[in-house]
Amino acid sequence: MLTRPAGARTSPQVLLTAACLGALLTACSAGSAVTDTVSTAAEDSSSAIATAKLAVGLDSDGKLTRAATSTALDDALKEVQTSRDTVLRLSPTSPEDRQVREDALRVLDSSAAGLTTARDAVSSDDGGPSLSDGARALAAAEDALSQLTAKVGKK
Repeated sequence: MLTRPAGARTSPQVLLTAACLGALLTACSAGSAVTDTVSTAAEDSSSAIATAKLAVGLDSDGKLTRAATSTALDDALKEVQTSRDTVLRLSPTSPEDRQVREDALRVLDSSAAGLTTARDAVSSDDGGPSLSDGARALAAAEDALSQLTAKVGKK
């Protein structure tokens, strides 16, 4: 630990440097709030998509009822929508944070669309999307969320 001799004064340059460093650290930690929130939203949504993919796969194999698959898809969609709402409420201040927010919203919207396609496939007997269409939509959502997570980093 460094100590100052008794009676020593701190120079204005040292005080200014300390103040600037403090402001920089505060700005950096505040800027990461957007990234942290997006990272959490992407991870939560990825888990929801993984659960939905598992349910659709089990349904395709005849090992899960339509009702259970539909419930899993509804729950996953609610999770993605909650994540989207959280990201939407962010107020980014830097251009980089605004871009991260917009990228996240685009990915979360496409994930919700993928879940809707899968849900429609489960509830459709004819004329709607097939289970394989739903599985492809979920795989695309999983890939997009994985790319988003890689971009913003894991929390």
